[in-house]
Amino acid sequence: MDATDLPLWYLRAFALIWGSLWGSFANVMIYRWPRELSVVSPPSHCPHCDKPVRWYDNVPVLGWMWLRGRCRDCKAPISPRYPFVEALYGVAAFAVLERLLRHEVDLSLGHVSALFFLRFAFVWGLLTASFIDLETFLLPDVITLGGTLVGLIAALVLPGLDWRNAASGAALGFAIPFSLYFIWSRFLKREGMGLGDAKLLAMVGAFLGPPAVLFALSAGALQGLVATGVSRVTGWRIGPDPALLEDDEDEASQAETSSERDEGDEANTEKGADPGADPGLLRTVIPFGPFLALGAIEYMFGGDTLVRLWVAWMRGDEL
Repeated sequence: MDATDLPLWYLRAFALIWGSLWGSFANVMIYRWPRELSVVSPPSHCPHCDKPVRWYDNVPVLGWMWLRGRCRDCKAPISPRYPFVEALYGVAAFAVLERLLRHEVDLSLGHVSALFFLRFAFVWGLLTASFIDLETFLLPDVITLGGTLVGLIAALVLPGLDWRNAASGAALGFAIPFSLYFIWSRFLKREGMGLGDAKLLAMVGAFLGPPAVLFALSAGALQGLVATGVSRVTGWRIGPDPALLEDDEDEASQAETSSERDEGDEANTEKGADPGADPGLLRTVIPFGPFLALGAIEYMFGGDTLVRLWVAWMRGDEL
């Protein structure tokens, strides 16, 4: 049976529901992982009154809407980020399915299903790591290293995937940021891209191969630079408050250092620098993981087209 033998409305509805459910879990991980809380226990509850969230109020997106954005018990406001994340993941799953239906129409239902779950897991990891990085300057090893391992294993066992391409992509993805990290820290005596970024880019390479690594790095750097410029002009902060981050680092220095800390992002500010001085555009502290993830997602959904358009524009050809 081919995937197209099933009603399209059924496949699309499944993708939206599947994505939004995993978006709900991502909300839990985004909140709990940086606080070193279990992501499975206790069940979802209001952080203000500690009352458990009823199962019918925990329906993705809809639950927030019929509660009107407030806790059923204490009426405390619930951040609109929760339904936004759930809807975003639902749309992401829908987009993954649509691309598969357009480009893998001759594959069996089982093969298409395996590719759907694999590619959505990749996008889920990118998005979840990005939200955590935006709040904490941390990239969890459980996502980056775990995702790299999943990508390599999938390339070995799933037909149509090239394990050599996956292995070379993972190696290249880690090597480039690690080389930059080494050069900056050894010769420039400061840190830029960190090991967390290297692990994230290794995951990108394991799933999409070496070309995606180069595209994600280039597009991520360009879009990160643009976002930094917008941030400096508008005052919109990208990432956590640096003052709060410094307080957290002072507390963390008294305990064991986490092996999952994104070492580059948290140390972008040079030691001894005046905290009130303008660091300059190229030294403004921002989390780079979300921009690497954005570049990888762009490549996944249309990298070949984007590269052709870029080359044509550079040559002055008519688009």
